[in-house]
Amino acid sequence: MSLERQDKALREFKQIIADLVTLLRTSTGAELAYMCWVNHQRQQFVWETHSTDLRNVMFQDRVNFTHHFLEEYKKITEIQELTIGEDIPKGKLAHYFDFVNASSMILIPFINNGETVAITVLEANNKISLQAIKDQVYSYNNALVNVLNTYLEIVNLHDRQNEWDEYELSLNKLDYRMHRVEMLSKLLEEIQSYLPSGKVSLVCPGMDSWNVVLNSKNSVQPPMIGLKLEERSAAYDAIEKGEPVFNIHFNNNPKLISSKEMPIDGASLCIPVMVHDRRQAVIVSSDKDALNYKESTKHKLINLVRIASLSIQSVTKKSGMADELFTQNFGAFMTELWESTIDHELNRLDEESPVMTWFGLISPEDPSTLRTRFRLDDLQKLQTDFVSFLNPTKHGVNGYIGYNSDYVYSFIIQSKKVSAVNDWMDSINTKLAHGFKTSSGSTIDVAFKAGYTKLTTDQTNSYQVLTRAKKALSEVVKNEEMELFEA
Repeated sequence: MSLERQDKALREFKQIIADLVTLLRTSTGAELAYMCWVNHQRQQFVWETHSTDLRNVMFQDRVNFTHHFLEEYKKITEIQELTIGEDIPKGKLAHYFDFVNASSMILIPFINNGETVAITVLEANNKISLQAIKDQVYSYNNALVNVLNTYLEIVNLHDRQNEWDEYELSLNKLDYRMHRVEMLSKLLEEIQSYLPSGKVSLVCPGMDSWNVVLNSKNSVQPPMIGLKLEERSAAYDAIEKGEPVFNIHFNNNPKLISSKEMPIDGASLCIPVMVHDRRQAVIVSSDKDALNYKESTKHKLINLVRIASLSIQSVTKKSGMADELFTQNFGAFMTELWESTIDHELNRLDEESPVMTWFGLISPEDPSTLRTRFRLDDLQKLQTDFVSFLNPTKHGVNGYIGYNSDYVYSFIIQSKKVSAVNDWMDSINTKLAHGFKTSSGSTIDVAFKAGYTKLTTDQTNSYQVLTRAKKALSEVVKNEEMELFEA
């Protein structure tokens, strides 16, 4: 159905209701008949149409429940007869702008799916006998039901058709031949398309913690990159259960990911990514408008994640599978992931946003000494220790550590504080003042050097950002007095 045909159907529907209200008035001998919708969500009566020969009535398009005489009747399920001046004070009939002629009133509820969705009102100067007009009233209500159901059926069929066509397109975009990072990146964007006022994030394990590693490009006020997952959060609950978890949030309760995130309201759906029965990630989605999570929408989102998970599983051998699919070596997040994060954040750059993002490379000051001092197995453990230690969240900063090469790790830090990278480095140096304690129990002397760059609008992709960070690291390595340099 085209938009033109939809508009035509709506106009015809409204005209039929207007005609029905007029027929009801003339057939019952009432001086005034009108119909309004009962919007329980917005707590409003919404005027639809009226019929009268009176010249002293006027209706507002929308009136809050508390300001309307029908408030106490908004949930009636049976026809009611009222006497004006006794059951309802004349002063409450605000649609009369000078004097009230009517002395009697009949309320006719329209019930749909067990809820009062509309009320039709008859007003007359003389008392109307409901018994005398019952045939007209019931015929009116039956006609209204048939017209509304027919209209809703036409609209719903159209909406459903479009909805499922779009869903098929979403499924087709999840190609099993994609790299798993590309797969989940595409998945975030598809989920985001169902949540116009929401946000979608990927939370993965690495660095000895679970952290936000990727936000969809169109997320509205997403969590900080690197934000650490906390227990007793909606996302944590989904991981623990290994199944989707839906929540309605009131006053930031329950928390979505962390108590350090922005206050959340509306609703959320957290869906774990299961590969060979292991929890490899969790997709965290939320929307300020809880109504965007229709049952059909929740089903689609859960199924999209399931399809993506199965696609990843189909190209991942169970035997010998790493504990964490999105880390490369030593618990550091893989190159494809941090490259994708950079590209997404470049796409999201907003000069008015207080949030800043930095990318850099960090390395032990003298890796050659480490290589000669430790055996290969010990070096592997040592690098794992380094990655865990460098984890920005352990130093009070949002961010994560990625793998670049042996002894050279990438980092992404995101903050509203200009000094965030310096604060992170200062904390590292403070904790290293008395040596670095390894997981094997020994203590060694080690220092780190880092070069970094801030993401700006003059950068177009992760390659440009990485090139600039490499130049910064090169500068700091060449200078013995320098430990941190921004390019």
